[in-house]
Amino acid sequence: MNKYAVVLDSTVYFEKEFLEEHNIKVVSLYVTDELENSYKESEVSREFIIEKQKEGRTFKTSAPGPGEFVKEFETLLENGYEKIYMIGLSKALSGTYQSSIVGRNMLDNPENVVVFDTNQSAYGNEMLVLELLKMIESGSDAIEIEARMHKIIHQSRLMFTCENLFSLVKGGRLSTTRAMIGTVLRMKPIINMIDGKLILHKTERTYKNVFKIITDEIDKSVQGFNNLTLYITDTYSKKSSESLLTVVKDKYPTANIIKTDLLGPVMTVHVGNKGFGISWFTE
Repeated sequence: MNKYAVVLDSTVYFEKEFLEEHNIKVVSLYVTDELENSYKESEVSREFIIEKQKEGRTFKTSAPGPGEFVKEFETLLENGYEKIYMIGLSKALSGTYQSSIVGRNMLDNPENVVVFDTNQSAYGNEMLVLELLKMIESGSDAIEIEARMHKIIHQSRLMFTCENLFSLVKGGRLSTTRAMIGTVLRMKPIINMIDGKLILHKTERTYKNVFKIITDEIDKSVQGFNNLTLYITDTYSKKSSESLLTVVKDKYPTANIIKTDLLGPVMTVHVGNKGFGISWFTE
């Protein structure tokens, strides 16, 4: 048995089989509609949210409480794990990070739990988890793991675009007027994650221009580094994400590239049901 365990919040989207294979535990966020019906994110699907939205339902999301983290942490420690690594939403986006910190500090030995301040979200955190698992399963010690994880987090980036501009209005990243104009002109917003916050970087008319802006940002990141890892995801935007995949494969032939299409209810509430994005880090 590995002596290090991994706990995630439910916005780090992996298939159930993958979680079970690596004994990863998940603490769920919540989605709640205007009628105060509350659902654990881990127990519903993005399709459920999309169908309810079509019926006119609106949703908000909320973080799990500290006690939910305490329960998972204590169980893993009682089962013999020496160290627990927690990865979840950026603290600038959710109260989940703070809940996990409070939960850790409620333990008798809080030093046994490391909560990473990832400055990332969803598929960006999936990318980090894959690197963490590689180190754990290759036998790296805690000092090596934590040092490399902090470096990767520092060098990681995330960008995405979504088709529904009004999903950005709710988060305050776009005005209603700009969303209306952008929708008429079929503009595509490019969201950049900076210091853990989602910032509207630019809007473009064509996906070709979107791809150019993304690769320009990647080019800036790789200067002075030898290795590049790219992680691409989409939600009901397979054609566009496949086009982006082709672009980055051609431009960065030696990069390690991973493609997925997993996004869940919380991300659907905040960024809509159609879009694609990319995260990356350099070493």
